[in-house]
This record gives sequence, structure tokens and C-alpha cells, in this order.
Amino acid sequence: MLSLIASLNIALFVFNLIPLLPLDGGHVASGLWEGAGRQVARLRGLPRPRPVDVARMMPLAYAVFILLTGVGVLLVYADIVRPVTLGG
Repeated sequence: MLSLIASLNIALFVFNLIPLLPLDGGHVASGLWEGAGRQVARLRGLPRPRPVDVARMMPLAYAVFILLTGVGVLLVYADIVRPVTLGG
């Protein structure tokens, strides 16, 4: 049972790191993008660029959230209507 809970926890961790904005991976990706922009500006001798505005990505975050919710509802519906049977 402990192994099952641990594997579920690791799966949720990996899913949360997908680089989509509603998930933590999206925030990590925007931070990496901002850091890369700073490094490029520093190497080229340009002034430091403005910080990334994550609020401008909120419509995309809403769309991804609605898509993930729709997929979840579809999977729950499919499990109720025609559940998966193992072994035959």
C-alpha cells in the first residue's frame, strides 16, 4: 500500500511539472525564460530586460484549465458508461 501511495505521489509530481501555466511547471518555465533573457542581455551588453508578465498568459491558463477539466470529466464518464475490464 505504501508503494502505491508513493508511486501516485511521484506521478502527481511529474504531472505538475508539465510546462503549462496553471501548473507549477508553467511558472518554472516562465522563470527559466526570464533568466535566459537576462543572460543573453548580459552577454550582449544590453540593459536588463523587463520581468516576464505572467498575468498576460492568464487566458491561456484558463483555456488549459478548462481543457484539463474537460478531459477529466470525459474520462470519468467513460469509466462509468464502459469501465475497463482486465483479462477479458
